[in-house]
Amino acid sequence: MIDQENDVSWALKILEREPDYEQNLIGKYFHSMYLGLMGFCVPVLKNAVFKRPVWAGFQQHIMFGAGGMALGAYLRHREDGIVAKRDAITRDYIMRHPEDFPPPDRKKYADVFIPWIPMR
Repeated sequence: MIDQENDVSWALKILEREPDYEQNLIGKYFHSMYLGLMGFCVPVLKNAVFKRPVWAGFQQHIMFGAGGMALGAYLRHREDGIVAKRDAITRDYIMRHPEDFPPPDRKKYADVFIPWIPMR
């Protein structure tokens, strides 16, 4: 029998993703694209400072771009781990302290909105 007083399933449901959720391409590859572009631009800036042709030492452009993309993928993986750990800690806290999560009161819009009287 489920105790209605300590039922926190509604709070745990908030932390779950929808089963058909799929992240868009920009959100998925933003870190890699951004840091890859920044890595590609570092040799361009270096060449501009030393008054060399922009494309001089093109192998550096490729290496720094690939390094930036790898760093972006690593940071994305690390961020996912941090967020997963935070969610696990939150889920554990909710399960151990159900008294802190009473079921929300259901309200109608009429109870939430302040009555509005137009002034003409």
